Amino acid sequence: MKHVNIGTVSHATMREEDLIPTFLYEIEERMASDNYFESDDAPEDLNALFGALGEYAPEFFYFGAHPGDGSDYGYWLSEEWSERLEEDGGIRVGDTAEIPADHVGFVAVVSDHGNVTLYRRGCNHRLYEIWGVV
Repeated sequence: MKHVNIGTVSHATMREEDLIPTFLYEIEERMASDNYFESDDAPEDLNALFGALGEYAPEFFYFGAHPGDGSDYGYWLSEEWSERLEEDGGIRVGDTAEIPADHVGFVAVVSDHGNVTLYRRGCNHRLYEIWGVV
């Protein structure tokens, strides 16, 4: 199981020399060269880091800039998460007691306050929590 901190990884900068080390720290790697940021490799590697960090995004999340702040990079819930949930055969309920007995797959429990917890329900009917957003 992969674990990420939902939300900001780096904020208030768009400079490659700030983002690349922060992103590398996030995936536990380090920079090797002092003049690396002046090379032509930095922009290409930054794109590769976005892709690598995107691989760690939980279901229905993405890694990238916050929709309201282009310098706030982190893991964000996709605006289309609810539609994608349905496309993947998932359901939305207000309480786990509302889950149909024969349902297997994603279950989003949405409280009356808008809090969301995403579960995956296995064939054994156990719920496995994937993430929660308050």
